[in-house]
Amino acid sequence: MGDRQAVQHTLNNLLHKLDDPDPDMRYMSLNDLLGLLNNPNSSYLAHDQVSASKLAEGLLKALDDQHGDVQNQALKCLGPLVHRLPFENLASLLEKLTNLTASQTIDTSVPNTALRYIVTALPRPQAGQNPSQEATSAYSAVSRVLIPRLTGPIPSPSSRRGSVVKGMLEKDPSKGFSSDAIDVLIQVVTCFGPLLQEAELTALQNSVMSIVDNDTAGTVVTKRALVAISALVLHFSDHQLNLFVKDLTKKFNSQPTMIHQRHLVATVGSIAKSAPAKFGPYLPTLAPFVFSALGEDAVAPVS
Repeated sequence: MGDRQAVQHTLNNLLHKLDDPDPDMRYMSLNDLLGLLNNPNSSYLAHDQVSASKLAEGLLKALDDQHGDVQNQALKCLGPLVHRLPFENLASLLEKLTNLTASQTIDTSVPNTALRYIVTALPRPQAGQNPSQEATSAYSAVSRVLIPRLTGPIPSPSSRRGSVVKGMLEKDPSKGFSSDAIDVLIQVVTCFGPLLQEAELTALQNSVMSIVDNDTAGTVVTKRALVAISALVLHFSDHQLNLFVKDLTKKFNSQPTMIHQRHLVATVGSIAKSAPAKFGPYLPTLAPFVFSALGEDAVAPVS
């Protein structure tokens, strides 16, 4: 009990110093917080929602600090923090960070980076093993909060009736598509792909392909979208992959623009590289479209 009281006292002092006008003091406070979170004596936070909530709020505020060093130190605290948060606090933190990605006044790369730090640090399923209870709980929070926010739109938390929040992967009228949001998706699939439900995979696929299919998407965003679809395909069922290939075929047959056609060819190349064994049976279907786009004839079917 003494250790817990000492940690609680230290935690309160450090959180108070995050409001210090001196950025060096704020940085040092976060540095001490990082050490505190890595200390086994802070494990009680997983059962103390009030203290965990205060800590999460303090780090959220530090992410909006005007000094980059302070922001970066707050980001470093997020990894060990997620191992100290009760489930409801984790879901709340994810929700608040996703809301910040829609801000028109702050650098939204910061909350997106924070989301990647958190997803990376969460317990995840291990290959060849049944998922642990911790990994299942982490996936549950990601599934409930983050995936719907990525794909969107979702009902707005505001009281205004009928208002919605755009998905993080949707095109913003002023900023365009967000490559940072795509990186969050890639991290979600990398860490929790084996647990993703087919409906979630389909929703994520549709969001990513809406970027690939958009001629106005920039080169950087399109490349990240191709990485994302390559990661998603690894977890498709045979039925889902079959539907995906049929959809690609329809798009090739719809007289796409030159840019769109180029993106479709790149999609075929990306998924063939990432999942050659799964994708091999579909090469006879898609190869002629690729050869045609390259100005060559598919003389014989691909065996």
